[in-house]
Amino acid sequence: MLRQIGTPACALILALVAAGAGSEMVGKSAPVIAAAAVALTAAIAGIGWVVFNRLHRQGPDLVALIAAGLGGVALIGLLPSSPGYLVIFVVLISLGLGQDFVPALTAALVVLAASNLASLLGGGLTVGDVTSDDIGGAFFFAIGAFTRSNIIAKARAEELLAELRASQAAQAEAAALTERTRLAREVHDILAHALSGLVLALDTAELLGRRGDADAETMGRMLEQVTRAQRIARDGLADTRRAISALRGDELPGPALLDRLVRQTSEATGMHATLALTGEQRPLSPEIGLALYRTAQEALINSAKYAGRGGSAELRLAYSPDSVELEIEDVRSPGAAPPQSQGLTFGGYGLTGMRERAELLGGQLTAGPTEQGFRVLLQLPTSQVPRGAEAV
Repeated sequence: MLRQIGTPACALILALVAAGAGSEMVGKSAPVIAAAAVALTAAIAGIGWVVFNRLHRQGPDLVALIAAGLGGVALIGLLPSSPGYLVIFVVLISLGLGQDFVPALTAALVVLAASNLASLLGGGLTVGDVTSDDIGGAFFFAIGAFTRSNIIAKARAEELLAELRASQAAQAEAAALTERTRLAREVHDILAHALSGLVLALDTAELLGRRGDADAETMGRMLEQVTRAQRIARDGLADTRRAISALRGDELPGPALLDRLVRQTSEATGMHATLALTGEQRPLSPEIGLALYRTAQEALINSAKYAGRGGSAELRLAYSPDSVELEIEDVRSPGAAPPQSQGLTFGGYGLTGMRERAELLGGQLTAGPTEQGFRVLLQLPTSQVPRGAEAV
């Protein structure tokens, strides 16, 4: 971490210390010169290790800085006029920069204590002078520690920013996937209802047309089916427009349109469908209302397909204080084949889409055959805003 204060600056300081110590050695005894040379070597080696070593590890770097600091202390004791205090200041700022606070503070106190002792015993300094040096050393240590905390805080902020960007990207992708799923459900619900009704009307017209006795009554029934097919196509187009309007935030279809849906399905398919309401009716959220309408739409077209002309279907919409329940149960016409789960629209995306709607609104949907036909049950809570309702 010494590179934070500049490798050239450290090299210059070490050069000044070496030059000052070398000049102070002149005229000293051989033991003093030898001891001073060892102390200078330790100071240069310790600081050099931290500056030029690329593998920065807290343990070895801490040992190297303590050795360099003690080398500077020895220079002060052996050569009081040498610039050994510069080594101590470099060590203190390096401890603050490159070490965790507690180990750095402990090492700094050790170096300062040794420096005070060397200054008082060998340098002839007063307590006031030593206190001033301690204040200067504490200042350099504080600079190093403050710089380190800023570097760590900046790195953490960059990490958090990267995590935030990744989270935003994931949320955007999830939102796009949710919206695509919602659009797929809407398209399926509208087209499945309209096109299935068209198929039933056109199949009936085809059967009438294939009869050999195309009398006036038969032609009238064929025209009736063609008229129904036209009405279904127009209604499907209207539903598509309503769905597009809903995507723009306009009003969504809901329970208020169930009576019309039942009536139109009966007229178009020849199946007898009824609607029964129980409980105290009240306004529902647009998402819950749409789920009720789409489930009824899907279930009715399947009832018409498999119960057959002459079959019947009953819708029961029940309000309770904190929930709403929609049940659609059909009865096959005499002679109609039992529905096969793999052949039902409910066995494909229709059932999946309806269950997804229910689960997103905190409810559930169950569907399965009965002794006389098929039954669909949708249960939705209304007492609180459901989790994920905005994705419907």
